[in-house]
Amino acid sequence: MKNKLLLSLFILISLLCNAQLREGQNFCDESPEGNYFPLSLNKKNILWADTYYTEDKIGTKIINGKTYLEFKQNWKNIAPTTLFLRKENNVVYQYEECCKKETIRYDSNFKKDHLWKSADGLREYKIVSYKGKLKTPYCSYKNLLVINAKLSFGEFKFYYLKGHGYIGATENNKLVSCISPSLETLKEK
Repeated sequence: MKNKLLLSLFILISLLCNAQLREGQNFCDESPEGNYFPLSLNKKNILWADTYYTEDKIGTKIINGKTYLEFKQNWKNIAPTTLFLRKENNVVYQYEECCKKETIRYDSNFKKDHLWKSADGLREYKIVSYKGKLKTPYCSYKNLLVINAKLSFGEFKFYYLKGHGYIGATENNKLVSCISPSLETLKEK
């Protein structure tokens, strides 16, 4: 259960967006005018290993004088979690309640091989590519931002699509997570 909680905490940290597509936007296609970590999206459906969750933007919260968007992750059979994100000067920050500090989740100026750590120093991230590919049960994606994440309980590659944000994750080159076009498809898994 501890590993499951740690994994859900990491997913909470890693998911910077929730994706409700803009009108006319295809579920599988990037949005050329979008960015890899859109905070304007309102809902996302996510498969993770043998479970799933929905992520919904629920409002804002002021912490230490800064306004964060608040996202609620409602897991199947796991307690809900909350994520606090804000964007300033093309940098996306996450407020980490554990240590009362911010972690940089992504800076649009980061180049391939850029390495950084979380505020608590327990997680390490590295930009692997801006041309990644990922095949899920729903789409074959290309031109993805790929971030390698080293955690105390595993190492993952997280994939982000312009205009959609997070779209999936692999562990040892095996798909362990992906977004789904609807809640109904999640429940079928």
